[in-house]
Amino acid sequence: MDDGLRAELLRRMEKDQVARKALDSEAMRGADGENLPWLKGVIAAHGWPGASLVGTDGAHAAWLLAQHADADPAFQRQCLDLLTVAVEAGEARMRELAYLTDRVLLAEGKPQVYGTQVNRHGGSWVPRDLGDPDGVDARRAAAGLGPLAEYLERFGDQRVPTARLKCPGCDVWAPFEPPEGDEPVAVTCPECGLETTVRLKRLAG
Repeated sequence: MDDGLRAELLRRMEKDQVARKALDSEAMRGADGENLPWLKGVIAAHGWPGASLVGTDGAHAAWLLAQHADADPAFQRQCLDLLTVAVEAGEARMRELAYLTDRVLLAEGKPQVYGTQVNRHGGSWVPRDLGDPDGVDARRAAAGLGPLAEYLERFGDQRVPTARLKCPGCDVWAPFEPPEGDEPVAVTCPECGLETTVRLKRLAG
């Protein structure tokens, strides 16, 4: 295992997440701008950094950096191809492959496979351009994901939410129920899966 590379992947993932949870757009752009050429260099030198090279957590961090490499669709496609091979070899997780697959396919103007990418339509969250809807739950199960209906329900599929947050990672609106008091609430983006913790400030009187 390359402990130094693993540590750097984890450091970069932490910086990525700190920026996104803080809703700091400048820090997000800075992190993504630094991570993209760095990840390209890692892949050029090592291929896809799988679990045997950087550990399971390091491999997860590599996926996250690739998931946020939207500025270079061709490189993101390269990452998807390498990640596919890594999953087949037991070096990466199928769940992560599912998210990156859908993201890349939609960017290429093709139907997604697993229904991980959704948007709001007619008051409900629905998958964006989903191919073979009848078989989606079988594909999701094979990827370690729950049924699509349960996934959609998590984000207010049956009703209009009373609040929403624009995801700092992908700019999709994520619905959530405001808490009764001033406690923080975790909001999960239905598009990219990023979890952001927010605290709502109540106005007096």
